[in-house]
Amino acid sequence: MKAWILEDAKKLRLQEFAPTVLSENKVKIKIEEILLSKSDYNIYSGESKRTYPFVFGRNAVGVVSDVGDKGNSLLQKMDRVAIEPYIPCDACSECKDEDYQNCSNMQELGHNCNGLLQNFIDLPYSLLHKLPDQLSTEKALYVSYVAFCLNVVDALNLEKGRHIAIFASTKTGLLLAQLVAYYQAVPIFISNVDALLDMARDMGIFYCFNPEKNNVEHEILMVTGGRMCSELVFFSDSDFRMRDVYDAAAVNANICLAGYSNKDSKLSVAQICEKHLKVFGVYNGAGNFSSAINLLVTNTVNVDALLGETIDFETLDKSLAEMQPDDLLLKSKIIKVN
Repeated sequence: MKAWILEDAKKLRLQEFAPTVLSENKVKIKIEEILLSKSDYNIYSGESKRTYPFVFGRNAVGVVSDVGDKGNSLLQKMDRVAIEPYIPCDACSECKDEDYQNCSNMQELGHNCNGLLQNFIDLPYSLLHKLPDQLSTEKALYVSYVAFCLNVVDALNLEKGRHIAIFASTKTGLLLAQLVAYYQAVPIFISNVDALLDMARDMGIFYCFNPEKNNVEHEILMVTGGRMCSELVFFSDSDFRMRDVYDAAAVNANICLAGYSNKDSKLSVAQICEKHLKVFGVYNGAGNFSSAINLLVTNTVNVDALLGETIDFETLDKSLAEMQPDDLLLKSKIIKVN
Protein backbone atom coordinates (compact mmCIF):
# COMPACT_ATOMS: atom_id res chain seq x y z
CA MET A 1 0.00 0.00 0.00
CA LYS A 2 1.14 3.53 -0.81
CA ALA A 3 0.04 6.97 0.34
CA TRP A 4 1.29 10.49 -0.25
CA ILE A 5 2.05 12.06 3.13
CA LEU A 6 2.05 15.85 3.39
CA GLU A 7 4.74 16.51 6.00
CA ASP A 8 4.64 20.30 5.71
CA ALA A 9 3.50 22.90 3.22
CA LYS A 10 4.60 21.77 -0.27
CA LYS A 11 6.51 18.82 1.19
CA LEU A 12 5.13 15.46 -0.01
CA ARG A 13 6.55 12.02 0.62
CA LEU A 14 5.34 8.74 -0.91
CA GLN A 15 5.23 6.18 1.90
CA GLU A 16 4.69 2.44 1.62
CA PHE A 17 2.75 0.49 4.25
CA ALA A 18 2.18 -3.17 4.95
CA PRO A 19 -1.19 -4.43 3.64
CA THR A 20 -4.00 -4.02 6.15
CA VAL A 21 -6.10 -6.89 7.50
CA LEU A 22 -9.66 -6.26 6.33
CA SER A 23 -12.27 -6.21 9.09
CA GLU A 24 -15.70 -7.76 8.59
CA ASN A 25 -17.63 -4.51 8.35
CA LYS A 26 -15.35 -2.88 5.76
CA VAL A 27 -14.48 -3.07 2.07
CA LYS A 28 -11.01 -2.82 0.58
CA ILE A 29 -10.97 -0.37 -2.31
CA LYS A 30 -8.30 0.00 -4.97
CA ILE A 31 -8.27 3.70 -5.80
CA GLU A 32 -8.41 4.26 -9.56
CA GLU A 33 -8.67 8.03 -9.97
CA ILE A 34 -8.52 11.02 -7.60
CA LEU A 35 -9.76 14.52 -8.36
CA LEU A 36 -7.24 17.26 -7.63
CA SER A 37 -9.14 20.47 -6.91
CA LYS A 38 -8.11 23.98 -5.94
CA SER A 39 -9.13 23.16 -2.35
CA ASP A 40 -6.69 20.24 -2.36
CA TYR A 41 -3.96 22.49 -3.73
CA ASN A 42 -4.63 25.01 -0.94
CA ILE A 43 -3.98 22.25 1.59
CA TYR A 44 -0.81 21.23 -0.24
CA SER A 45 0.47 24.82 -0.42
CA GLY A 46 -0.28 25.54 3.25
CA GLU A 47 -2.91 28.20 2.55
CA SER A 48 -5.44 25.92 4.25
CA LYS A 49 -3.73 24.91 7.49
CA ARG A 50 -3.66 21.30 8.66
CA THR A 51 -1.92 19.35 11.39
CA TYR A 52 0.98 17.44 9.80
CA PRO A 53 1.51 14.74 8.74
CA PHE A 54 -1.67 14.67 6.65
CA VAL A 55 -3.10 12.77 3.68
CA PHE A 56 -5.29 15.00 1.53
CA GLY A 57 -7.65 14.03 -1.31
CA ARG A 58 -11.45 14.29 -0.92
CA ASN A 59 -12.86 12.92 -4.17
CA ALA A 60 -12.00 9.52 -5.61
CA VAL A 61 -13.43 6.59 -7.53
CA GLY A 62 -12.23 3.07 -6.92
CA VAL A 63 -12.80 -0.62 -7.58
CA VAL A 64 -13.75 -3.17 -4.93
CA SER A 65 -10.72 -5.33 -4.21
CA ASP A 66 -12.14 -7.36 -1.31
CA VAL A 67 -15.17 -7.38 0.98
CA GLY A 68 -15.14 -8.18 4.67
CA ASP A 69 -18.57 -9.81 4.83
CA LYS A 70 -18.83 -11.74 1.58
CA GLY A 71 -22.02 -13.52 2.57
CA ASN A 72 -24.11 -10.40 3.15
CA SER A 73 -22.35 -7.77 1.05
CA LEU A 74 -24.22 -6.01 -1.76
CA LEU A 75 -20.86 -5.18 -3.30
CA GLN A 76 -18.73 -7.62 -5.24
CA LYS A 77 -15.14 -7.68 -6.35
CA MET A 78 -14.46 -5.35 -9.33
CA ASP A 79 -17.54 -3.17 -8.70
CA ARG A 80 -16.77 0.47 -9.40
CA VAL A 81 -17.69 2.78 -6.52
CA ALA A 82 -17.79 6.47 -5.72
CA ILE A 83 -16.44 7.18 -2.25
CA GLU A 84 -18.47 9.39 0.03
CA PRO A 85 -16.02 11.39 2.19
CA TYR A 86 -18.49 12.29 4.95
CA ILE A 87 -18.37 10.19 8.14
CA PRO A 88 -21.07 10.98 10.73
CA CYS A 89 -20.10 10.40 14.36
CA ASP A 90 -23.21 8.28 15.19
CA ALA A 91 -23.14 9.74 18.72
CA CYS A 92 -24.49 13.31 18.57
CA SER A 93 -28.17 14.16 18.92
CA GLU A 94 -28.46 14.77 15.17
CA CYS A 95 -27.11 11.32 14.32
CA LYS A 96 -29.40 9.70 16.90
CA ASP A 97 -32.31 11.37 15.07
CA GLU A 98 -30.86 10.01 11.78
CA ASP A 99 -30.17 13.58 10.64
CA TYR A 100 -26.69 12.59 9.51
CA GLN A 101 -26.26 15.55 7.16
CA ASN A 102 -26.21 17.88 10.16
CA CYS A 103 -23.92 15.78 12.34
CA SER A 104 -22.20 18.12 14.78
CA ASN A 105 -18.95 16.08 14.73
CA MET A 106 -18.76 15.21 11.03
CA GLN A 107 -15.45 13.91 9.78
CA GLU A 108 -14.57 14.44 6.14
CA LEU A 109 -11.85 12.48 4.39
CA GLY A 110 -9.13 14.81 3.20
CA HIS A 111 -10.49 17.75 5.18
CA ASN A 112 -10.35 17.08 8.92
CA CYS A 113 -9.08 13.48 8.77
CA ASN A 114 -6.72 11.64 6.44
CA GLY A 115 -7.99 11.42 2.88
CA LEU A 116 -7.84 9.42 -0.31
CA LEU A 117 -4.45 10.15 -1.82
CA GLN A 118 -3.42 6.48 -1.64
CA ASN A 119 -3.69 3.38 -3.78
CA PHE A 120 -5.70 1.18 -1.38
CA ILE A 121 -8.03 2.05 1.48
CA ASP A 122 -10.41 0.14 3.79
CA LEU A 123 -13.79 1.85 4.17
CA PRO A 124 -17.21 1.12 5.70
CA TYR A 125 -19.96 -0.04 3.35
CA SER A 126 -21.95 3.11 4.12
CA LEU A 127 -19.39 5.31 2.32
CA LEU A 128 -19.46 3.39 -0.95
CA HIS A 129 -21.88 3.95 -3.82
CA LYS A 130 -21.90 1.53 -6.76
CA LEU A 131 -21.59 3.28 -10.09
CA PRO A 132 -23.64 2.39 -13.19
CA ASP A 133 -21.74 1.41 -16.32
CA GLN A 134 -23.11 4.46 -18.14
CA LEU A 135 -21.20 6.88 -15.91
CA SER A 136 -17.52 7.33 -16.69
CA THR A 137 -14.99 7.25 -13.89
CA GLU A 138 -13.91 10.82 -14.69
CA LYS A 139 -17.43 12.26 -14.38
CA ALA A 140 -18.07 10.22 -11.23
CA LEU A 141 -15.28 12.16 -9.53
CA TYR A 142 -17.76 15.05 -9.28
CA VAL A 143 -20.46 13.10 -7.40
CA SER A 144 -19.66 14.72 -4.05
CA TYR A 145 -19.79 18.22 -5.56
CA VAL A 146 -23.20 17.58 -7.11
CA ALA A 147 -24.44 16.06 -3.82
CA PHE A 148 -23.23 19.17 -1.99
CA CYS A 149 -25.11 21.41 -4.44
CA LEU A 150 -28.23 19.27 -3.99
CA ASN A 151 -28.08 19.92 -0.26
CA VAL A 152 -27.91 23.65 -1.00
CA VAL A 153 -30.97 23.33 -3.24
CA ASP A 154 -32.83 21.38 -0.55
CA ALA A 155 -31.95 23.99 2.09
CA LEU A 156 -33.26 26.81 -0.12
CA ASN A 157 -36.57 25.03 -0.78
CA LEU A 158 -36.67 26.42 -4.32
CA GLU A 159 -39.86 27.53 -5.97
CA LYS A 160 -40.48 27.45 -9.72
CA GLY A 161 -39.74 30.78 -11.38
CA ARG A 162 -37.83 32.30 -8.43
CA HIS A 163 -34.59 34.17 -9.17
CA ILE A 164 -31.62 32.71 -7.29
CA ALA A 165 -28.42 34.76 -7.05
CA ILE A 166 -25.28 32.61 -6.96
CA PHE A 167 -22.03 34.32 -5.93
CA ALA A 168 -19.10 32.07 -6.85
CA SER A 169 -15.42 32.49 -7.69
CA THR A 170 -15.03 28.73 -8.21
CA LYS A 171 -16.46 26.18 -10.60
CA THR A 172 -18.76 24.55 -8.03
CA GLY A 173 -21.10 27.48 -8.59
CA LEU A 174 -21.55 26.29 -12.19
CA LEU A 175 -22.91 22.97 -10.94
CA LEU A 176 -25.36 24.72 -8.63
CA ALA A 177 -26.52 27.03 -11.44
CA GLN A 178 -27.32 23.99 -13.60
CA LEU A 179 -29.32 22.42 -10.77
CA VAL A 180 -31.24 25.63 -10.09
CA ALA A 181 -32.22 25.77 -13.78
CA TYR A 182 -33.19 22.08 -13.73
CA TYR A 183 -35.59 22.72 -10.85
CA GLN A 184 -37.15 25.53 -12.94
CA ALA A 185 -35.88 28.43 -10.87
CA VAL A 186 -33.83 31.16 -12.56
CA PRO A 187 -30.11 31.28 -11.73
CA ILE A 188 -28.26 34.60 -11.72
CA PHE A 189 -24.58 33.69 -11.80
CA ILE A 190 -22.27 36.33 -10.32
CA SER A 191 -18.51 35.87 -10.54
CA ASN A 192 -15.40 38.02 -10.69
CA VAL A 193 -13.80 35.44 -13.03
CA ASP A 194 -14.72 36.19 -16.64
CA ALA A 195 -13.77 32.69 -17.80
CA LEU A 196 -16.28 31.19 -15.33
CA LEU A 197 -18.96 33.55 -16.63
CA ASP A 198 -18.19 32.40 -20.19
CA MET A 199 -18.48 28.76 -19.10
CA ALA A 200 -21.80 29.52 -17.41
CA ARG A 201 -23.15 31.05 -20.62
CA ASP A 202 -21.98 27.98 -22.57
CA MET A 203 -23.96 25.86 -20.09
CA GLY A 204 -27.13 27.82 -20.84
CA ILE A 205 -27.08 30.20 -17.87
CA PHE A 206 -28.51 33.42 -19.30
CA TYR A 207 -27.94 35.96 -16.50
CA CYS A 208 -24.21 36.29 -15.77
CA PHE A 209 -22.55 39.35 -14.21
CA ASN A 210 -19.11 40.40 -13.02
CA PRO A 211 -19.42 42.67 -9.92
CA GLU A 212 -16.16 44.36 -10.87
CA LYS A 213 -17.63 45.44 -14.21
CA ASN A 214 -21.37 45.66 -13.50
CA ASN A 215 -23.54 47.25 -10.85
CA VAL A 216 -24.94 43.96 -9.57
CA GLU A 217 -27.71 45.61 -7.55
CA HIS A 218 -28.93 47.47 -10.64
CA GLU A 219 -28.67 44.41 -12.89
CA ILE A 220 -30.64 42.22 -10.47
CA LEU A 221 -33.19 44.99 -10.01
CA MET A 222 -33.77 44.93 -13.78
CA VAL A 223 -33.81 41.12 -14.07
CA THR A 224 -36.27 40.63 -11.21
CA GLY A 225 -38.55 43.54 -12.07
CA GLY A 226 -37.60 45.35 -8.87
CA ARG A 227 -38.24 42.42 -6.53
CA MET A 228 -34.55 41.49 -5.98
CA CYS A 229 -33.70 37.93 -4.88
CA SER A 230 -35.42 36.07 -2.07
CA GLU A 231 -32.81 33.30 -2.16
CA LEU A 232 -29.07 33.83 -2.50
CA VAL A 233 -26.05 31.55 -2.30
CA PHE A 234 -22.60 32.78 -1.37
CA PHE A 235 -19.76 30.29 -1.80
CA SER A 236 -17.54 30.98 1.18
CA ASP A 237 -14.29 30.58 -0.78
CA SER A 238 -15.33 33.36 -3.18
CA ASP A 239 -13.65 36.74 -3.51
CA PHE A 240 -16.60 39.09 -2.98
CA ARG A 241 -17.68 41.68 -0.50
CA MET A 242 -20.65 40.40 1.48
CA ARG A 243 -22.10 43.86 0.87
CA ASP A 244 -22.75 42.77 -2.74
CA VAL A 245 -24.84 39.87 -1.44
CA TYR A 246 -26.76 42.14 0.90
CA ASP A 247 -27.51 44.62 -1.91
CA ALA A 248 -28.91 41.81 -4.10
CA ALA A 249 -31.19 40.48 -1.34
CA ALA A 250 -34.89 41.22 -0.99
CA VAL A 251 -36.41 41.89 2.41
CA ASN A 252 -36.87 38.58 4.31
CA ALA A 253 -34.44 36.83 1.94
CA ASN A 254 -32.63 33.57 2.68
CA ILE A 255 -28.85 33.61 2.31
CA CYS A 256 -27.03 30.27 2.14
CA LEU A 257 -23.33 30.32 2.96
CA ALA A 258 -22.04 27.31 1.02
CA GLY A 259 -18.88 25.39 1.82
CA TYR A 260 -16.06 26.30 4.14
CA SER A 261 -13.00 28.46 3.75
CA ASN A 262 -10.30 30.37 5.62
CA LYS A 263 -11.51 33.64 4.13
CA ASP A 264 -13.21 36.15 6.38
CA SER A 265 -16.20 37.72 4.64
CA LYS A 266 -18.33 39.87 6.89
CA LEU A 267 -22.03 40.71 6.76
CA SER A 268 -22.90 43.01 9.65
CA VAL A 269 -25.62 42.29 12.17
CA ALA A 270 -27.17 45.66 11.28
CA GLN A 271 -27.49 44.61 7.63
CA ILE A 272 -29.03 41.29 8.57
CA CYS A 273 -31.57 42.92 10.89
CA GLU A 274 -32.40 45.76 8.52
CA LYS A 275 -33.65 43.39 5.84
CA HIS A 276 -34.78 40.61 8.19
CA LEU A 277 -32.39 38.18 6.51
CA LYS A 278 -32.13 34.51 7.36
CA VAL A 279 -28.51 33.34 7.08
CA PHE A 280 -27.56 29.66 7.28
CA GLY A 281 -24.77 27.35 6.17
CA VAL A 282 -24.47 24.17 4.09
CA TYR A 283 -21.06 22.54 3.95
CA ASN A 284 -21.44 18.92 2.85
CA GLY A 285 -23.19 16.57 0.44
CA ALA A 286 -24.15 13.86 2.92
CA GLY A 287 -27.37 12.05 2.07
CA ASN A 288 -27.58 12.97 -1.61
CA PHE A 289 -24.99 10.77 -3.31
CA SER A 290 -27.49 8.47 -5.04
CA SER A 291 -29.38 11.42 -6.48
CA ALA A 292 -26.13 13.04 -7.57
CA ILE A 293 -25.07 9.90 -9.44
CA ASN A 294 -28.40 9.86 -11.27
CA LEU A 295 -28.06 13.53 -12.28
CA LEU A 296 -24.61 12.85 -13.72
CA VAL A 297 -25.73 9.70 -15.55
CA THR A 298 -28.58 11.57 -17.25
CA ASN A 299 -26.27 14.52 -18.00
CA THR A 300 -28.67 16.81 -16.16
CA VAL A 301 -25.51 18.21 -14.59
CA ASN A 302 -22.77 18.39 -17.20
CA VAL A 303 -19.18 18.40 -15.92
CA ASP A 304 -17.36 17.86 -19.23
CA ALA A 305 -15.98 21.41 -19.28
CA LEU A 306 -14.48 20.95 -15.80
CA LEU A 307 -12.39 17.85 -16.55
CA GLY A 308 -8.72 18.66 -16.96
CA GLU A 309 -5.54 16.75 -17.77
CA THR A 310 -4.32 13.66 -15.99
CA ILE A 311 -1.40 13.34 -13.57
CA ASP A 312 0.48 10.17 -12.69
CA PHE A 313 0.15 9.11 -9.04
CA GLU A 314 3.79 8.04 -8.77
CA THR A 315 5.14 11.46 -9.78
CA LEU A 316 2.54 13.62 -8.04
CA ASP A 317 5.14 15.51 -5.98
CA LYS A 318 6.89 16.76 -9.13
CA SER A 319 3.60 17.72 -10.81
CA LEU A 320 2.43 19.71 -7.79
CA ALA A 321 5.79 21.46 -7.42
CA GLU A 322 5.39 22.82 -10.97
CA MET A 323 1.74 23.80 -10.54
CA GLN A 324 0.24 27.23 -9.90
CA PRO A 325 -3.06 27.79 -7.97
CA ASP A 326 -4.81 29.25 -11.02
CA ASP A 327 -4.07 26.05 -12.98
CA LEU A 328 -7.03 24.52 -11.11
CA LEU A 329 -9.40 27.47 -11.31
CA LEU A 330 -11.39 26.31 -14.35
CA LYS A 331 -10.54 22.62 -14.60
CA SER A 332 -9.64 20.06 -11.97
CA LYS A 333 -6.84 17.63 -12.73
CA ILE A 334 -7.23 13.86 -12.49
CA ILE A 335 -4.68 11.73 -10.67
CA LYS A 336 -4.41 8.27 -12.24
CA VAL A 337 -3.40 5.51 -9.84
CA ASN A 338 -1.64 2.50 -11.39
